Amino acid sequence: MIIAIADDDQNLLTMLVPHLEHQGHTVLLAVNAAELMKKIKGARVDLIISDINMPGFDGVELYQKVRGMPEYAAVPFILWSGVEKEKGEALARKDPKLCFLKKPFNIAVLQKVFDELSDLPLFGDFDSPGGKPPLKI
Repeated sequence: MIIAIADDDQNLLTMLVPHLEHQGHTVLLAVNAAELMKKIKGARVDLIISDINMPGFDGVELYQKVRGMPEYAAVPFILWSGVEKEKGEALARKDPKLCFLKKPFNIAVLQKVFDELSDLPLFGDFDSPGGKPPLKI
């Protein structure tokens, strides 16, 4: 799976990216929303993740621009933020393919959100019964 992430939090990315890559995912990184828009125009991503608070235009604007692109109108999207909880939750109530995460969060929480958005496992035993891997932390 190709996952595009826009976030300027290097500590979070240092933890998350190796985990995702170890699971076999390709990760496209951007430090802001404008950079992510350029990267997804040249690729077909399966999941977009963005922080709300970033330099330039924010994650909410990114989400709105992505939803306006026919090829990404229904792609799963995760917004996260440490301070913009109400804004993120309000948007998530309107779009079943959008979830909001309050920072800080752990990998188990991300897995739960990922499962709500997609049938693809994020990590674990891909050959487990039922097609869903057990949660391994």
